[in-house]
Amino acid sequence: MIFDGGIPASTLKVISPWVSLIEPVGLGKADSSLEMHGLAVTSAALFGPLKPDKTSDTPACLIDHVRVLDQDWQNDIEAWAILDRIDQFLKKEGENYQLVNLSLGPDMAVDDDEVTRWTSVLDDHFATSGHLAFVAAGNNGARDSEAGLDRICPPSDGVNLLCVGAADSRDLNWSRAPYSAQGPGRAPGMMKPDILAFGGSLTARGLFPQGFAVLEGSKSATVTQGTSFAAPFALRTAASVLAQRSNELSPLAVRALLVHRAEQGENDVKEVGWGRIEENPLLLVTCDDNEALILFQGKLPVGSFLRAPVPLSEEPLIGTLSITATLVILSDVDPEHPGAYTRGGMEIVFRPHDQKINIDKKSGKRSFHPKTQSNFFSTKDYHDVPEQVLRSEGLKWETTRKGQKNKRLGTLRNPCFDIYYNHRDEGGKNSDPQQIPYALVIGVRSEKDHQLYNKVLSRYRNRLIPIKQQQRIQVGR
Repeated sequence: MIFDGGIPASTLKVISPWVSLIEPVGLGKADSSLEMHGLAVTSAALFGPLKPDKTSDTPACLIDHVRVLDQDWQNDIEAWAILDRIDQFLKKEGENYQLVNLSLGPDMAVDDDEVTRWTSVLDDHFATSGHLAFVAAGNNGARDSEAGLDRICPPSDGVNLLCVGAADSRDLNWSRAPYSAQGPGRAPGMMKPDILAFGGSLTARGLFPQGFAVLEGSKSATVTQGTSFAAPFALRTAASVLAQRSNELSPLAVRALLVHRAEQGENDVKEVGWGRIEENPLLLVTCDDNEALILFQGKLPVGSFLRAPVPLSEEPLIGTLSITATLVILSDVDPEHPGAYTRGGMEIVFRPHDQKINIDKKSGKRSFHPKTQSNFFSTKDYHDVPEQVLRSEGLKWETTRKGQKNKRLGTLRNPCFDIYYNHRDEGGKNSDPQQIPYALVIGVRSEKDHQLYNKVLSRYRNRLIPIKQQQRIQVGR
């Protein structure tokens, strides 16, 4: 589902096999310039960047385009009427969708001390709806940095929404597009943008600029740029994964996979967040022979902890192992307390060796759990966050964490991650906490052992279920 400015009638006829236009009751007349924006956003979700003189890629899913903008949009300074239309539609029809795209919102940078109504309303909805929402970060990335005017725009600062910035290239040599809004986000929700996807750049950084080609009419295309197109392009990848993986993956699991496979390259995390996504849906969920990718999904228990084993083979492994873990949760929010905005949080610790136990020097008492590796989830990615915030909170109220370590085989024995669910209400104790959804991705990789996947699968054949690809089918109405 896409919320935007509509689609010109002449072009809608051409893309009608895949797109339906929905216009809520009471909406004013369409604005032709906003219809062109809506068409471009829908084109990005359907086909990705169009390729000159080549057949477009097959759409990954059907799309309902909900027009929420009309000719009076400029008179709505804070765009509350637009938000109300989105909120009403989500409440009435939202259960029929898994993926949502928002390439619109107030043109203003996030403020650390204020949660906008746009952010709080949508965060509250997506905390429990089961949707995965892709939100454009904003095109204000070239504004005054010292004044913070280049930071992401609401509602992309939401903790339950995926903030998508724009990369300037699809090549190996890439960076944040100059216009794409930067982080950090608010605390909690500091790692923003969450991800980057190609959004085009008409500014030549190398030999040639790479624009984002979209439909301009029924038989024509134009080249453009913007986070408005990066967001639906990322949604297209997610739709392809869900379409080919039956009901095995939740939208939250797809979000975790997008973050897990994202690569920061040599870029500043303030500019790219967790990094540019892997846009090939097949590479998001499949493993090389020297790799095992394990997904856990469900709900975090209240008053206990969840232990997720790192699957290793009983057979001898070769070389050093790279272990990467990505954890994502959904949380209820408290907009009246910006500093304690998330009501749910988590702490995740890595226990590499089950026989290495802490022993109290005075009492000789042995700890109940194995030793932890305290720096698995480093704070280095939060270098622009005040030290007092990191020390006092320890990132335990963030909704996304990602870490990676290289481990020698001799330091590993039945390794695992333990996840502890934190909860609060108005910054204090929550007397009635509820379970919250989570998705955890663990990746194990060896540069030398090209039988790693088969070894792990052999050992855990009765406990791990391989994700199977469905047969590709033609999408159309």
